[in-house]
Amino acid sequence: MAPKKHGFGKRKRKSQRSGTNGVKKGKYAKSINPLSTEKPEKSVIETEDYPSQSDDSSSEEEVNPYQELVSSLKQHSDSDKSENESDSDDLEDSNDDVDNNSEDEDSIEGSNDNIDEEDGKKNRKTPNKLDDSEHAVSENESDNSETSDKLELDDSEEEIDESETEQDDDDLDAKNLDPFLEHFEKEISEEDVTKLGQSQWTKSEMKIAHLGKYTVRTIKGQPQKPDNSTDLKKMHVKQSLCNEVNTTNIKHCSDKGDLSPLQLMVFKILNQYQDLYYPCRTQETGEHLRLVYCLHALNHVLKNRKRVISHNTKMKIPGNEDKDYRDQGLARPKVLIVIPFREAALRIVDIMISLLKSDEKSMVSNKKRFYTEYKLDNTDQRRGVKPEDYESIFTGNTDDHFRIGLGVAKKTLKLYTNFYASDIILASPLGLRTIIGSEGDKERDYDFLSSIEMLIFDQADILMMQNWDHIIHLMKHFHLQPKESHGTDFSRVRMWTLNGWSKYYRQNIVLSSVSDPQLLSLFNKHCCNYNGKITLHRPETKGSISQVVVQLPQVYHKLSCSSYSQLADDRFNFFIQKILPTHKDPVLAQTLIYVPSYFDFVRLRNYFVREDLSFVYISEYTKDKTLSRSRNQFFHGNAHFMLYTERVHFYRRFKVRGIKHIIFYELPLFPHFYSELCNMLIENRQENSSCAVMYSQYDVQKLTEIVGSDRASHMITSSKHIHMFVTGE
Repeated sequence: MAPKKHGFGKRKRKSQRSGTNGVKKGKYAKSINPLSTEKPEKSVIETEDYPSQSDDSSSEEEVNPYQELVSSLKQHSDSDKSENESDSDDLEDSNDDVDNNSEDEDSIEGSNDNIDEEDGKKNRKTPNKLDDSEHAVSENESDNSETSDKLELDDSEEEIDESETEQDDDDLDAKNLDPFLEHFEKEISEEDVTKLGQSQWTKSEMKIAHLGKYTVRTIKGQPQKPDNSTDLKKMHVKQSLCNEVNTTNIKHCSDKGDLSPLQLMVFKILNQYQDLYYPCRTQETGEHLRLVYCLHALNHVLKNRKRVISHNTKMKIPGNEDKDYRDQGLARPKVLIVIPFREAALRIVDIMISLLKSDEKSMVSNKKRFYTEYKLDNTDQRRGVKPEDYESIFTGNTDDHFRIGLGVAKKTLKLYTNFYASDIILASPLGLRTIIGSEGDKERDYDFLSSIEMLIFDQADILMMQNWDHIIHLMKHFHLQPKESHGTDFSRVRMWTLNGWSKYYRQNIVLSSVSDPQLLSLFNKHCCNYNGKITLHRPETKGSISQVVVQLPQVYHKLSCSSYSQLADDRFNFFIQKILPTHKDPVLAQTLIYVPSYFDFVRLRNYFVREDLSFVYISEYTKDKTLSRSRNQFFHGNAHFMLYTERVHFYRRFKVRGIKHIIFYELPLFPHFYSELCNMLIENRQENSSCAVMYSQYDVQKLTEIVGSDRASHMITSSKHIHMFVTGE
């Protein structure tokens, strides 16, 4: 009797019909949980595609944190397999149960939908979304009915060239080894684990063309610069992807088909499976970088898939039944891409479709439903003229509550797959938070994060304008011990996964347009790839202060602070003792106080109420009626102060009228906000306007982007605590 095949099996038609990971917004709306652990029939997950894969555990004290899990779930997994064999002839009989499954899964998210509901609104228009329980049964039945059977066959019966199969087990000492094999087949030592746990990095500064200066941290020898090769095939990129790179680049990025020098250099770093912190993302390079990480993610998933299928084939050969093939983790999802808006998800999927389209036979399931929910036919009509960066960020669907699983095959992209049947997950922080939940919630699931091998944060600066606590919460739930087996074949789980070392193999990519201490803290604290990490430096700049066109004296006050944890208290005390008393004078009426942090805003608002000061406020949670009244009162001089948050400026980009004086309670995250606000005083150029700015030694990056590299260095190291600049005519 031939051994049972582990890997890509036929998919139950039920799994294509039942909605499992759309998100429907609304206080009382229910949505299908993509991570439902209930099994109304035989588990969809256990009968489709290759065994779920995972990475890591949460226990660092135990040598082998998964032993209890393996022993407790192995029997459950074996019984599931025997049932799958008996049910293999009934794959087509599950269509009648679609509605029942939807109802069972529909109740999972009830307690989580209201987490940070305000963050899901942001005063923006969102499109009407389909009911998740439909899962394209009505909308996409005609779109996919002819290809659904082909999709099943594509996963289970894909042929692999013999040459490719032989290459899977190349000796690790080969000169031109695939970086994928070199990274994931290597067993790191206990000494390396100790160094990584204690952050014992060897740091070196380097400079390279098209990227500039960067810092490399490794636990091994001297790092090497990327070579000058431009052939993607020599970089071990799948041939099917190489064939479509030029066409995709022309369609989505530029007129030239070849990858730009920047794209090639970034891809070489990613292809070596090193962590990357890239704070130089711009409107022009954003799509170029998106194509690069989409290419890298697809290349990674396809290689992993080919390796599993190859081993499945070898296990059918007589005599290989007992051979040990360790090529999997504890859950299937391998790539998690965290992005702020649905528009970004739409662009990523479009790029992936283009890259996978090697011929006319390429297929995409649930494509019609996806474009219905993620694409806007007409851009929102917003009042007034907005800056160019605002129009670029808020183009298309700006809903920030979503998550979607993608299943990848050689010529097929399956949308809306169950998370445990997905290779790639696209999600927003809020969409992930409603699934992960909080401690004490009855219905929560984070097992799908246990095997993530590639984590990508794109537009991380915009993620900071949402709710950064969701990101911190997410990072705490990677590689924890799974609660269920999810169809895992434990005999094929990698040993470094069972050892709890998955976080040392995960590649982390952070792309942002600014550099911020919170982003650096995330990268340094939670990203510990044993293959090293690269931190790019932002180029030297003259600062956004050079874009201030009004004649305005700007006084910078340096506050002393003993530690970063005391910074918020020291800033508040400095403000109420040094800055505020001066600006209470009636001569300095109509003063706008710019507050980046919402917590600082609440603290100041409460203080102003206690002191009975004349003020109005505008925040991201202010209702439109109150907002208009506050702006009107401030413009006519009926309020002495206005408290104005950074997030409301980011999302609404108001042109506040009547400003005569400005106080920057903290430096803005986005340097161009500084010049935008200062230039709002242009109406009062004949009056004695002023600007006061507070900064500390922990604001080096922000200060550099505003006053310039040379000035910032002098202001931080100088013994003087007050510096003044005058701009304009």
